[in-house]
Amino acid sequence: MDPLSDILSILRPQSHLAGLLDLGHPSAIGFPDQAGALKCNAMISGAAWVSVKGRKKPVLVKEGEFFILPTGRPFAIKTDRSLESQPIEKFLTTPLSEKPAVVNGGGDAIIASCRFTVSQDHAFRLISMLPSILVIPSNEDIAAHLRHCVELILDELAKARPGSALIVQHLSQVVLIQTLRHHYAENGGELSWLGALTDRRLTLALTAMHDDPGKKWTLCSLAEAGSMSRSVFARRFQETVGQSPMEYLSVLRMIKASDQLISTGCTIAAVAEDFGYRSENAFNTAFKRVMGNPPRQYVNERTKSLSDAGVI
Repeated sequence: MDPLSDILSILRPQSHLAGLLDLGHPSAIGFPDQAGALKCNAMISGAAWVSVKGRKKPVLVKEGEFFILPTGRPFAIKTDRSLESQPIEKFLTTPLSEKPAVVNGGGDAIIASCRFTVSQDHAFRLISMLPSILVIPSNEDIAAHLRHCVELILDELAKARPGSALIVQHLSQVVLIQTLRHHYAENGGELSWLGALTDRRLTLALTAMHDDPGKKWTLCSLAEAGSMSRSVFARRFQETVGQSPMEYLSVLRMIKASDQLISTGCTIAAVAEDFGYRSENAFNTAFKRVMGNPPRQYVNERTKSLSDAGVI
């Protein structure tokens, strides 16, 4: 499986919230931290400035364009960039999924928005290495496809027909895959594992890791998989991905191990062996270092969280 498909198969996005935002002029709306969720948005009409916390300059998004906010950071949408943003909650009389939020009379910019949670919060780390905002121009065919997907999600959620939950889940994954594919093809040039997929030799090494994360990889064997010298491979990987190859491999192993523990019910000892650890204790130590908690505690807490959210 290619690295992009592998990561997305672990993410399994779920639609948490979808709705319409109708801004009049002037308007400036602020959104809080998205708690590990991705925001996908279609500018149905008009235009607005989108600013993301930590990014120096806002981005003007125009009618017909599609934009995704993959890092979960707080952000603001403004028709007048000079205004201070007001919390979105101030303008909601009912949940956004039930009724469009109309600000200052509306009519200047209409945005269809979906907020996806993902079933693996540490896999989200890899997505959050992407730029804080990705914009797909209206003249790209994919922008119309994505806008149509978001509109279908809104329709399914509004009408709650039999099978809607499954349709929405699949449409959410289509939106995410298509957006990341576009960024992969365009190669925005910022640090990310996705940018490495535009480098043929780095892709060979990444694919080797994803195909067999439990193998006893060394820097030398990974460099050989990418047909590079050890020093060139290490430098190029660090410069492109923003992590060393072995750091990336450690995170990948624990992400896939935690997903296996949750989805299959395998014992910790069995999963440890699958991922190349000689003892359960060594695996537990590595797991806690990457994931923050020992495997058993992590699985129990994550399973409860997913169950409460209706994901499992």
